[in-house]
Amino acid sequence: MSVVCELAAPFVANSAVDGVNVVRPLRAHTNGCLKCQARHAAMSKTARELVALADEHTKAPVDLEWRVMAALEGDLAVPRSWRTPMAVSAAVVSMAAAVIIWRLRPRTAA
Repeated sequence: MSVVCELAAPFVANSAVDGVNVVRPLRAHTNGCLKCQARHAAMSKTARELVALADEHTKAPVDLEWRVMAALEGDLAVPRSWRTPMAVSAAVVSMAAAVIIWRLRPRTAA
């Protein structure tokens, strides 16, 4: 893949999704490059399929985020049992920060 193909790749993808021509400076290259044309065709097909899928509405389970986070390992894992204590802690820390900021605000002489 040439440097011009690499440079044109995001423009080819955008034009495929938007259904418009590639921007003028890169249009001459993309009209003659089989790799860029193949990328455009693949992106166009994917965009059409995504539009077709957009009509299908499937509601995610309410607790999906917590199930995913609990399934992770390492630093990102958040056990489901932490939901309420974390929310309360975040609220307390936010209130404390607001009080500190309010107390340290510059005061004008009245």
